[in-house]
Amino acid sequence: MKRAHLALAGLVVAGALGGCQGPTGPLPPVPAGSGGVLVRAGEAPPVKDNQSVIDRVVAVVNDDVVMMSELQEAIVLGRRDGRNLPDGPDVERTMLDRLVEHRLQVQEAKRDKIEVTEDELRGVLEDFVKRNGGDRDKLEAQLQTQGVTWEALRREMREQLLAQRVRSRRVVRRSTVTEPEVDQYLAQNRDKFEAGLKYHAFHLAIPVELASSPAAWEGAKQEIESIAVALAGGADFAELARTRAKDPAGGDLGWLAKSELDPAFEGPLLALQKGQVTAPIRSGSAYHLLKLADREELTAERLVDARQQARDLLLQKKAQERFDEWVEGLKRRALIAIRL
Repeated sequence: MKRAHLALAGLVVAGALGGCQGPTGPLPPVPAGSGGVLVRAGEAPPVKDNQSVIDRVVAVVNDDVVMMSELQEAIVLGRRDGRNLPDGPDVERTMLDRLVEHRLQVQEAKRDKIEVTEDELRGVLEDFVKRNGGDRDKLEAQLQTQGVTWEALRREMREQLLAQRVRSRRVVRRSTVTEPEVDQYLAQNRDKFEAGLKYHAFHLAIPVELASSPAAWEGAKQEIESIAVALAGGADFAELARTRAKDPAGGDLGWLAKSELDPAFEGPLLALQKGQVTAPIRSGSAYHLLKLADREELTAERLVDARQQARDLLLQKKAQERFDEWVEGLKRRALIAIRL
């Protein structure tokens, strides 16, 4: 269970991140020392003729602000880290929505007095360097040309760790799965867990030489029914396949994976118990009989693995649902203004 919780702590990072809507009415004040100006959408920043805007506030999140420079840095780092970001003009709004929700989580982490040590931060930065070629000096130079300083990267990685830990505390650790829930999931999705299991089948066919002839079809039907009666009386399937269906291989199809056979044959075949034979099946050119000689089962070891997979899937689903509820609660209680 501990392993699953650790995996989920990172998994919910990329959970559903909806858009944040700014409150109606007056804009919230920009916190002192932010170094930016807050303007309404479509308005020009209030600067003098001899001034230029080098940065501006694009969102207020409680007592914090998100600057345009931070948004651009986040887009660069997000793409380097392989996050799913749209192309074109939507990328800024998509990333800003994520930044707002991220900032709310970091604020919660600080309220909980969660800390990140220098050693922990160093480990995360080293991992980031490895994912980006392994050469820190080269990576730092590349980031610099994209407008991202090493200090900005350190800040982003530290905040990611803070957010991850508060999610683990508020979401993952409070998400539990019971054994009856696992039992129910396995019962409802047994086919999925048995998808990789193979089966051993035999087949014989009585072809119809002239498909347009009702008499030919009737003759083939009588022959296949005669064979079915013989099989029910204990006759050997392989022997009848050789002698009456003229199959020198004795009808042995070998071990098959699911979906290898036509569904018209595989469905009735897999509904059988070991050793049973299907009723005659008509195709476009013959009558067929199939025998389920053997099939792989969910062994005790495989069942243990299946239960763990089911448990992990259910835990992931519950953690995602709890994460969504938690973030929505943070947003409802927060003072948020989007001014991109």
